[in-house]
Amino acid sequence: MQELVLPPAEGYDAASQRTIAFMASQLDDQLRRLKTSVDGMMVAELEWQNEPGRNTIGMLLAHIAVAETWWMQAGAKGLHEPEQVNTIVKGVIGIETHEDGLPLPADGTHPPALEGRTLGDYVSMIDRARLATHIALRGWSDEELETRVAIKDRSVSKGWILYHVLEHMVAHYGQILALQSRLP
Repeated sequence: MQELVLPPAEGYDAASQRTIAFMASQLDDQLRRLKTSVDGMMVAELEWQNEPGRNTIGMLLAHIAVAETWWMQAGAKGLHEPEQVNTIVKGVIGIETHEDGLPLPADGTHPPALEGRTLGDYVSMIDRARLATHIALRGWSDEELETRVAIKDRSVSKGWILYHVLEHMVAHYGQILALQSRLP
């Protein structure tokens, strides 16, 4: 019989961070799966578009890093001013929020800020975002998941933010798999 388990992520307090540790483990498992799926991709594949206005795999990888950093390092603190957020995101992953190219205009192509980037470059961005996420999460308790922060005209809980980071990553991972199936 095959046994499937997902242990809590390491480095979390079992008493006060049980839920957070389990969610962090889910994030890490999905990242592991994503890395396995894109392993060996070349720059041309990362920049390939099936037509103008469509995302590239590289754009989606960069966007996963941008969004995770935005939500966990700025949004969770109620920070939302573009200049402030850009400074935070660039400090963590090396590009500003808009440099992932999303949303792409109808005639848009792979963004200049990402041209020539290797898979290692994208994985490094995501790894830096994830490290910053773990650092932030290790400072939260499960009770704080109910804490609400104001982001512009929305009130969101830290638990929702953590959930959104996971579901956002998984949605774009699905897009990446779909694009891979169409590569020439």
